[in-house]
Amino acid sequence: MQQPIVRTFKHVTAAEQARAELLAAGIAADDVAIDVRIDETGPVQGNFTVGDSPAVTGKTAYSHTYAPVAQDDVRDCQVTVNAADAALAERAAAILDRHGGHDPDPAHAAAIAARETRH
Repeated sequence: MQQPIVRTFKHVTAAEQARAELLAAGIAADDVAIDVRIDETGPVQGNFTVGDSPAVTGKTAYSHTYAPVAQDDVRDCQVTVNAADAALAERAAAILDRHGGHDPDPAHAAAIAARETRH
């Protein structure tokens, strides 16, 4: 039975580093997914039919504000690992946590902490 592990990251680079370590630990590439959460809070280049006048030279408000976002600046990245068993899930969770992954389910994290204190 697969054990899904989900962690969120602030930077794509950290998620990619965690993924590389997960693959090196023997987890299949198909079992590790990175989903970048991009919302519509801000426009990106190409969303407008109007903008800077071709007669204007230099950096302007439109070209600066609506420039493409660098990949490392993307935030709210989620990594999902489908581990084949509990032991692999535990190793995957440790790797994700070591790279700065955050468990998005506080109740799950609390249950794990309570279980660890009982042992």
